[in-house]
Amino acid sequence: MNELTPLLRASINFAYVGAVVFVAIGLLLSYRRGRPHALLLVCISAISFSWIEAPYDWAMYAQFPPAIPRMPAWWPLNMTWGGLPASVPPGYIAYFVLPAVIGVALGRRLISRYGWRPPTTFLSVGLIVGCLWALLFNAVLGAQLGVFHYGRVIPGLALWAGTKHQYPLYDALAMGVQMMVFTYLLGRTDGQGRNPVEAWADARTKSRVRASLLSIAAIIVIGHGVYLSVFAPHLATKLMGLVTVGPTTPLFQGVPNQPL
Repeated sequence: MNELTPLLRASINFAYVGAVVFVAIGLLLSYRRGRPHALLLVCISAISFSWIEAPYDWAMYAQFPPAIPRMPAWWPLNMTWGGLPASVPPGYIAYFVLPAVIGVALGRRLISRYGWRPPTTFLSVGLIVGCLWALLFNAVLGAQLGVFHYGRVIPGLALWAGTKHQYPLYDALAMGVQMMVFTYLLGRTDGQGRNPVEAWADARTKSRVRASLLSIAAIIVIGHGVYLSVFAPHLATKLMGLVTVGPTTPLFQGVPNQPL
């Protein structure tokens, strides 16, 4: 089937609309502060490491419906079987920032009500919300409803293993860790409303412009560091030949599955 279903259209719209909304809000908050707001910083971080999605897909045997528009062949490390969906770069903003915003709201409520320590609260809530979000989005919307499928999984570590709807649980943990860090960076602020990255940048220069540039550079490095760290185990298990369980029939009609 080479036509976009309503569900596929909705998922693509979520990527673009979500990115526009979060970036717009981040720009507005940044304008009011006179420096990049934490929300804008995590948006920049998310889209900056979106290029890793393609090798991540390859290691996870993730495949997408052929009807979804793809990135051009020159896209860096375009290893996704069938090509990386064009909505992935903006989609990373919507996908990673939304649960972080939810985590911050829940974390602040818990801190206010129970007096819990902010660092551990934001990290804990961010991890829980992130894992649940990944289960909802990747396992249900993706694997179950067909926005994407996982061709192979590690034995014993997946839901619905052996079927086209199988979902690797270790993916939820990886995504949860990334969202945990974003939740912390969004919610953990000092008396001046600065997150740890902004405070670090301010300590190294008195220039607001230089501090802003340092904050952007640092948030990009942090995002890459965390995402590469959660990607590394998936890559290792793929290269070691441990990802072996999967259906023998095509995940999408007319498209061969990614080979081992």
